[in-house]
Amino acid sequence: MKKIIITGASGNIGTEITKYFYNKYHLICLDKNLKTLKILKKKYPKIEIYKLDLNNLKNLSAVIKKITRKNKKIDILINNAGKIFSNPIIRFKNGKIEKHSFKDWEEIIKTNLTSAFNISSYLIENMVSNRNPGLIINISSIASEGNEGQSAYSAAKAGINALTFTWAKELSRFNIRVAGISPGFFSTESTYQSINKSYIEHIKKNTPSKRLGKISELIQGIDFIIKNKFFNGKILKIDGGLKILKKNH
Repeated sequence: MKKIIITGASGNIGTEITKYFYNKYHLICLDKNLKTLKILKKKYPKIEIYKLDLNNLKNLSAVIKKITRKNKKIDILINNAGKIFSNPIIRFKNGKIEKHSFKDWEEIIKTNLTSAFNISSYLIENMVSNRNPGLIINISSIASEGNEGQSAYSAAKAGINALTFTWAKELSRFNIRVAGISPGFFSTESTYQSINKSYIEHIKKNTPSKRLGKISELIQGIDFIIKNKFFNGKILKIDGGLKILKKNH
């Protein structure tokens, strides 16, 4: 049975990935929130769980050693961990110009981009050392095309796409595929927390499919990438035909 590592496993999308693949693969679920991981484990007792801060390199190294001692070969890594964040480069607040904070920029780049680089470097090393054909799936976003009000998040996801293209070229000689999936706007808790209702209605109106995506449709895209061994170095867009919109101000 193939072994899959899922980052951000106890979040909204991570939980659905776990549910979908539970009886198909051996799942190794990582998240920095141990409480929600334990809840996930109760629902899906056969999974392995590990608390992990992807940007704490000491913690990352220790956890990867634990995982690879128990599971010599890792077949697939799904880089799902991330955080949606909205803030323009500048905005007016109480009659004054307020600029995007450097602290928020650094946090979002680390959470959405650096974290994927960190864990991928360890797992790619494992795949190459074991001469194991492997697959890295990077979860991107339609924001990678440049979404108004999301400087840091858009830059991070554009970086994820660049890593996907670059690694696919570098790792093909080792029989390791690298691909990405770029969701549009999906009906998730994080979407409703980060986007106001009026803009969500604007999105629905301007999406050819006239609705937000279902998480099940996103997971089916991941399943396609896993099964289609000729899909490599590309980003699979699942966005209902939506193009990046200008917000209504």
